Amino acid sequence: MTAPPRIGRIMGIIELGDVSAPDFPAGPDPGPAPRRHRRRLRLLAAAAAALCLAGSGRPAPPGLVESWSAATGVDDYPFPFRDAVLLNHSTPDGASAMTVLDLATGEVRWRSSDQGWLNPDPESGQLYAPRRTRTAQLPNATIMFGTDTQTFDAATGRMLWRRDGDELAATAGEVLLGDRDEQGRISALHLVRAGDGGPVWDRPIPVSPRVAVSDEPADTARIVYVTEAGELTTLRYADGARLATRRLPGPPAEPRWVPQILNGMFFDVRGGASATAVTAYRVDTLAQAWRFTTTAGDVYVQDCGPVLCVNDLYQATGVDPATGAARWRLPAADLTPLGGGRLLLTGRDQTADRTVVDASTGRVLGAAPRGSTILLVDGGGLLALRDVPGPPYLVSISRWDPVSGRTALLGAVPGRADACQPAGRRLICHVAGHLGVTDVG
Repeated sequence: MTAPPRIGRIMGIIELGDVSAPDFPAGPDPGPAPRRHRRRLRLLAAAAAALCLAGSGRPAPPGLVESWSAATGVDDYPFPFRDAVLLNHSTPDGASAMTVLDLATGEVRWRSSDQGWLNPDPESGQLYAPRRTRTAQLPNATIMFGTDTQTFDAATGRMLWRRDGDELAATAGEVLLGDRDEQGRISALHLVRAGDGGPVWDRPIPVSPRVAVSDEPADTARIVYVTEAGELTTLRYADGARLATRRLPGPPAEPRWVPQILNGMFFDVRGGASATAVTAYRVDTLAQAWRFTTTAGDVYVQDCGPVLCVNDLYQATGVDPATGAARWRLPAADLTPLGGGRLLLTGRDQTADRTVVDASTGRVLGAAPRGSTILLVDGGGLLALRDVPGPPYLVSISRWDPVSGRTALLGAVPGRADACQPAGRRLICHVAGHLGVTDVG
């Protein structure tokens, strides 16, 4: 299921969920075909070899070749979605548009123009977008929201259905919509079928500024909404049945109140003048389980396998999910679970060294190659990317083993380390009007 906060979706104003969405034409526009090439980048051999680190394994010949490439605008943004690349860009008249490219071949599948924002759902293979939008000025923020939802087949761009209500979450079979008032508050919930928009259940609720939905299959998912007075209610996603209600110790402290649902727990995260408190409730009963306090702001909770990671701008804390006790604290601005009980930590400075740690204990297991950007690809493999000095924009790509610390150079392609992203076993790099996709095996 996908649910707010809308992580992994194409985002514009991230805090408000403002994302780029299509207004699709009736049929696909073939447009210009991408440039395909099989040339080897021989000129990169010397530069790439110079990037091999002391203690690394014997590098492979620098023989990576882009599978395909296409010319783009400087402000275009590619987003991998299933077996496609969604490319947001601007038209000559200043409107927003999107081109959908086949990930394997680069062929244009279809185009859209005059789009608003877009919420892709990988489980159903559908794209959700509002047809009509509104803006509300609140005391501490300006919010933008949709008043209806139109649904498109991501493979063809064909519109499937349209209904009133803002899309809040989706599974392979159902979509949760919410009716919003003039201030963006939700007053009713509707679960509809993903295929045709037909109703499953409808439920009015007390006016709620926030609704949280767990990221799980529909039969185990839960919905928690809060009233402005601070009353929590849990609903079952599948049928809208009420499971529990309780009152929080105080009303949500906007705008630094962030509700989250993870692994059967509801987290009430609220920031104050000098501290942020994370209170965990069992989602089905709303019984309080534990409370954790940190002096930092902008806190969010992340599933890190054997622990919960409570993250802020400066550090990550590994918290026992049963008791809330801190097991370890490490300086980190970002972390990525690698599987096998390991985490990749990145410092606040994005050029800082990356380290791999044991998620249970926080013990450092190894350091990533210095100055590298580390990406996780399908199958759990790790790639270390480094910019090749000097024009043109080139990025070297190595395979990195965090256990042995050894790297194997694969080659180099056009791009920058901070402008590449994984898509399965492919790497999408976008820089200086060039979009390239490379199979990294």
